[in-house]
Formats: sequence, C-alpha cells, structure tokens
Amino acid sequence: MIPITKHLGRYFSLISLISVLIITILSNVGMNIFFTRYLQNAQRSQDQTIVSYVEDLAEQEGFTPLTLMGIEHYAFTMSAEVILEDPSGKVILGTSDPQGVEKGKTSREDYMDSSKYLYRIYPMVIKGSSQGSLLIGRPQSIFAVKEDRMFLLTINGIYLLAAMISLSIGFLLRHKVSGNFLRPIFAIQENTRVIEQGAYDAVKPVSSRTIELNALSDSINTMALQLKEQEHLRRRLTADMAHELRTPLSTINSHLEAIIDGVWEATPERLAILQEEIARLTGLMKDLGDLNYLESGEIRLQVQEVDLTLLVGSVLENFHPIFHAQGKKLEAELQEGLMIKGDKDRLTQILVNLLSNGLKYTNSGGRVQVILKRSPQGILLEVRDDGIGISTQDLPFIFERLYRGDRSRSRESGGKGIGLTITRALVEAHDGRIWVTSEEGKGTSVFVELPEK
Repeated sequence: MIPITKHLGRYFSLISLISVLIITILSNVGMNIFFTRYLQNAQRSQDQTIVSYVEDLAEQEGFTPLTLMGIEHYAFTMSAEVILEDPSGKVILGTSDPQGVEKGKTSREDYMDSSKYLYRIYPMVIKGSSQGSLLIGRPQSIFAVKEDRMFLLTINGIYLLAAMISLSIGFLLRHKVSGNFLRPIFAIQENTRVIEQGAYDAVKPVSSRTIELNALSDSINTMALQLKEQEHLRRRLTADMAHELRTPLSTINSHLEAIIDGVWEATPERLAILQEEIARLTGLMKDLGDLNYLESGEIRLQVQEVDLTLLVGSVLENFHPIFHAQGKKLEAELQEGLMIKGDKDRLTQILVNLLSNGLKYTNSGGRVQVILKRSPQGILLEVRDDGIGISTQDLPFIFERLYRGDRSRSRESGGKGIGLTITRALVEAHDGRIWVTSEEGKGTSVFVELPEK
C-alpha cells in the first residue's frame, strides 16, 4: 500500500514530464516543417539576389578574375555554394574549389556534392541574351549552419529547464494539494470511525472546496442521522414488543395463578378473558408475519382491472354505520371512472386501514373526508380527518413497526402500531407512494398515489 502523497507526487512528476516531452516533440517537428519552409522561401529570395548580383556584375565588368573573386565572396556571405557556367556549359567558377578551373575541372559534377547540398539552376540573362547558368547549392538540413544548430540547442535547453522547473513546482505543490485533499478525507475517515463506535452525535461537519468531498461528507452525516434514528427505533421497537407481550402474558399468568391457587374459580367468563388475551397475542404475531412477508418483496398480487371509484364507494358504505354509531361524520368526494390494475383485496385493505385510523383518532362530532381524483402522476386518494393530529416529532416515524406517538399504551388510543407499516408495504407493492401531512390538534391527511391504468 502506498500513501496518497506519494501517488500524487508520482502523478505530478509524470504529468510534468509528459507535458514537456510533448511540447518538445511538437516544437521540434514544427520547426522541421514550418521553419524549413520559411528558410526555403528565404533561400529562394537570397538565390534571386545572388543571381541579380552576378548578372549586374557581369554586365558591368564581365567575368574577370576580380569579378569571379567578388562572386565567390558574396556567395560565402550568403552561406551558399555557387557554380557558374558559360553558355556552352563549361564551369567558370565553383566556390567549393575556387582553383578547380585551373586544375581542369570544367564539369559541374566536379563541384557538386549532392549528399550535402540541394542545388537549384537559374539562367543568367544579360542584356536580353542568355549568358549561361548559375547553380546555387544550399545545405539539405536546415540545421547544417552553426547558428541554426545553436538555435535548436538553445530551444531544447529551454525545454529541459522548463521540465526541471515543472518537476520542482510539482514536488512543492504535492504537499499543498495533497493536504487540501487529505485533510477533509481524514476528517471523513474519523467520522466513519465515530459512527462505527455508535457515537452518532460526535460526527463533526467537514467543509471542503471540493464538490465531491462535500457530497461524500454530507452523505456520511446523513447516514449518521439515519443510523441514529434507526438505533432509536430499534430500542423503541424492543420496548414496544416487550410491552405488547408483557401485558397479555401478565394478565394470563395472574389469572392462571389465581385459578391454580383456588382463589378464582375457572368460570367460562374468566377463561374467555384468557382466550381474548391469547387471541391478541396471536393477532400480533400474525400481523408481524404478514408484514415480514409484505416487506420481503415476494408478495404476489392478484392483479386485475379494478374500478377504484366503485371499490372506494363500497368500502365507505360498510363504514357509514360505524361512523354514525360513534357520532362521527364520513364524507366522500369521488371522481367517476377511475380504473387501475391491482389486487382488489389488497386495495380494500389499504382503504380499511386508513379509515380505521381516521375513525380511531377523530373525536366525537368530528369528520373524516375521503377524496378520490385523477392527478398528473396517476390517481390520488386522500383520507382527511379533523382529529387529534400527529406531533412534528412523531411524524417522520409513523410508518415504522410498532411506532405509536401515544406512549400511554391504552387500548382506547391505539392498536398494535403495525397498520400504517402494512399499508405502506401494500401501496409500494402497487408501484405507488404514500405520505402524511398533519398538524397536532387540527387533523391529519394521508395521501396515496397509484398509477392509473
């Protein structure tokens, strides 16, 4: 395993070297291509200058030893090789060997070195008549001249210096950059250790100018809050389960002890009480088993085409007598012809659970409204009551198992605390969603949104 600082150092060095290498290669290629073209154009211009100089000199003075010496000197200043031929093609002057004519070298091949020079032939015209030709040779490599070689070496030396400076800067920046990255990473790592130990309140906020690190820190903090809530719910679930089991078991045990000790007679009435408590325990176990089945993702719906308007209306008819007997009102506002695909029995169970809660938590003389209508996302069912409402503290947890805001545990104020959990599982099984809005003391609205057929 290698620390991130070394990784960053290697990456900085590698990027610097690659960048300088690419710039060096491209610059050298560019100089070989574009600079060569520039020099070739400049050389052609210089060649024309040499031709004009030779023509003017020959027109004024002719090809005398003195003019030939002047041509030789001028060609040297122009860094060019010159071969001067008369109209018959005989060499008059070759700057590569000024004494060659005296040695009997009269052919241009005696003076040309094609391995080093590139020759161009220019006709000489003096007073409108051809006076022979002029061969001008230039080095085939643009860096054959010492000054050009020095220019190339200087440029590459600058690139080498840039590479060294880049590596030095990269080495210095490595610690600063790695520090900027690592400080929040180490802080996030410390937060994960704190979460691992269960000290969720000890998680500290981490600020960074890096978007991704900020997002990671926010995710860690959110996870800590969720774990804290889950821990709270787990402990409350344990307490709730103990309470739900303790009350009927204590009742059963006290009655049995009294019967065994002969204090009470085992009358049908007392045995009926025991049977009622056992039935309550059995119902709780069944509800928990059903909930596990629903949340397992293995639930199989008997999907069919359902007229939701008719289904809701039918359930409401069954509840009207119950509401009337308790002095409460049940009102409905149903849009006609709303069709969905779903399990009729499970949809009925959803509505029954919601109406039961509305009935339970609405005071005498209160009202429960059921609204069914089409929404932009599908079909929206709202069950609204003007009952006791739900506190802000309890509202986020009402869909959790066995959660009830009422801690008194009286049977009159609440059931087993599983109804809404089962309802949410059934709604999600139909690819829908459920949410609740409530204000304590003013009432609650439960919304169920289902996809339309």
